[in-house]
Amino acid sequence: MRILNRCTLLALAAGLTAAQPIGSQEPAPQPPAPQGRTHTVVRGDNLWDLSQTYLGNPFLWPEIYRLNRDVVEDPHWIYPGEILRLPGDSTLAVSQLPTGVEGPTTAPLPTAPVSDSPPVDPRQPTVFGRGGVDQGVVSGGPVPGYGIAGIVNVVTPPTVNAGQALVAPYVDREGGPLGYGRIIKSADLTGVAESSERYRFQAYDKVLISPPAGYVAPEGERYLAVKLGPMIENQGQIVIPTGVVEVFRAAGSGTGAVAKIVRAFNEISTTDRLIPLDTAGIGTIVRPVKVADGPSARIKWIYGEPVLPSMQNFIVLDVSSRNGVRLGDEFMIYKPSPKPEEGQPRERETLIAKAQVVRSTPYGATAVIIGQEQPAIKEGMNARVSAKMP
Repeated sequence: MRILNRCTLLALAAGLTAAQPIGSQEPAPQPPAPQGRTHTVVRGDNLWDLSQTYLGNPFLWPEIYRLNRDVVEDPHWIYPGEILRLPGDSTLAVSQLPTGVEGPTTAPLPTAPVSDSPPVDPRQPTVFGRGGVDQGVVSGGPVPGYGIAGIVNVVTPPTVNAGQALVAPYVDREGGPLGYGRIIKSADLTGVAESSERYRFQAYDKVLISPPAGYVAPEGERYLAVKLGPMIENQGQIVIPTGVVEVFRAAGSGTGAVAKIVRAFNEISTTDRLIPLDTAGIGTIVRPVKVADGPSARIKWIYGEPVLPSMQNFIVLDVSSRNGVRLGDEFMIYKPSPKPEEGQPRERETLIAKAQVVRSTPYGATAVIIGQEQPAIKEGMNARVSAKMP
């Protein structure tokens, strides 16, 4: 019996020892989670849009790239599932300070909590490498943010999406703008035969340029690359933006200026023209005021000639800044009510879509479709001012 009890006790002790974890073995350490704000990449994301969404300025995308060089090898390409760190508010505040104003010298400002990050819509199209529309600005109301002092405030999105205003085709004089500059040739070393010199370019390529007339191309100056589109009868020449170039080496004695292509909307080539980058009025947050029975217009041209024009398509109207049309004005596109038969009541007109003006010149107004009721947008359709900028 003593032998049996001793064996039983030994067996129980062995069982208890096997059930307990070995004291010297601890759970494998988990990799530390990224601190501060982060964004998980989804299909359709790009650094330009993420910078617009989170930092309020698409041109601050290098801030995100700089923080994620261990994840992003090439800023052209980010992949679904990658977790990107976002700049803290101290970085954002210093990046947005006006020229000549020094940033904070004290401790960094607090990082915005994840819950305060503006949402990213995965359905938005990419900008790099295609002629799409930049939809980075968060719409639908104020966006939570942080001021330079680190105090929570409310950032109101601009009335007109800066990306849309930048890529929108517009109407100019016949023959296009005067005094334009040129992209002369590639400034990158190729190591291939001279006969195969490149004449087409993409984002981040370096190019030798001749600036527009009256411009000396100092370092940091930006120009809009454009190409000519069709002529609109009795109106003018369509001008189509293809990209943005930024001077990073100013012209010297006997040498031309070298620029980098920082945005590409369409194919950029040596046949493109360079004009000053006009951003006047784009940053306003003043909202248009509804009007009744506003001035009428007609759709003269639809960019890209889509089979079924819809949301985010650009249209050109036969009204202009000479008619008082301003950036941010809204138009209602409609089908007039048919003439009633004798003795019958008149039918109401049919609302087709709503459009917002993103470019207005003395030759025409360009608007983007921001709302749609019926899939029936066509050239020649009627439009009427429904909201006017004060």
